[in-house]
Amino acid sequence: MGILKANIVLTGGPCAGKTTTIAKVKEDLESRGYHVLLLNECATELINGGIKPFGDNPVEVFDFQNEILNLQLYKEKRYLDIIEKLPANTKCIILFDRGVMDSKAYLGQELFTKLLTANNLKEEDLGKQYDLVIHLVTVATDIKNKYNTSTNSARFEDANEAIALDKRTNDAWKNHKNLKVINATESIEEKIDKVITTIHEFLNEDN
Repeated sequence: MGILKANIVLTGGPCAGKTTTIAKVKEDLESRGYHVLLLNECATELINGGIKPFGDNPVEVFDFQNEILNLQLYKEKRYLDIIEKLPANTKCIILFDRGVMDSKAYLGQELFTKLLTANNLKEEDLGKQYDLVIHLVTVATDIKNKYNTSTNSARFEDANEAIALDKRTNDAWKNHKNLKVINATESIEEKIDKVITTIHEFLNEDN
């Protein structure tokens, strides 16, 4: 059976560079002999599939986040199960494009608690399955002229909304035992390098 070495979440506000960074992280880890499993963002998957909390025929935000939560937990279980079926001693890392606590950023504490109650979950139990959480700060925070919505068809927030959402996302994850924050940089390459270095340090890999 395969060996799970780490569950790593990349999160952050809109236009934080997650998609580009995850692709480069995956490439780097694979070059070091890891078998990388990528769990794509559930919200984008649902929105691109026609289930969305905005626009024509929207669903309520609470119902949308409920679908995200259940899809996220289902996919996480499937990914963990499949690792056990991989060849012996396969070194695996799961990269998560967002995780279960991200829903709190969109709902707030009261509705998030309601969501967990409806699904028989407790907040203190969530997030423990992730070994490392890396928060990528949106470029809207420090470099507003670089913020745009063109790189993700599911993105609809303006710059000020992106900044507020970025802060709420950080607050949602603030109690995680191993949260690392990577601030906005002038170049995405610099940001990616910082993320990769953070992961190398966590895995005790030499740069």
